Amino acid sequence: MHGEGTFELKPYVHMWQILEEFCFEQKVEIKVPMVDEKKKSKVMQIISKQCGILSITADMEKGKVTVVGNDRMDVTDLTTVLRKKMPHTYVIIDTVTQVDEKKEKEEKDRKKMEEECKNLCPNIIYPPYQYPPYMVESSGQ
Repeated sequence: MHGEGTFELKPYVHMWQILEEFCFEQKVEIKVPMVDEKKKSKVMQIISKQCGILSITADMEKGKVTVVGNDRMDVTDLTTVLRKKMPHTYVIIDTVTQVDEKKEKEEKDRKKMEEECKNLCPNIIYPPYQYPPYMVESSGQ
């Protein structure tokens, strides 16, 4: 008979499950001068409407907005929209980095362990080491 042989039945897999393996996150820091809460909320609203945004944090003191997004987030589109919606402000891209979840998790765990160790073991100050007196034996000549 034609086509005899064995084959494996694969379970039904959604396309998003396959693409999830290849997705990456990127972290962007944008310098935007924010004078008051109104400007801050306006900046956050503009950013949140963009595609691929996962989280937004704004620091008014430093004048920075940190945006974490997936691979669908377009940094140039994000900045052009900010510049169009806020015409009299300077928008500068500070840094763009890829987020490595494993490294961030390890760093958080390491910092947590260090803090726990500091809480358990207070700083111990040891007295300086006392050297024994140096003695020279003289030969009785």
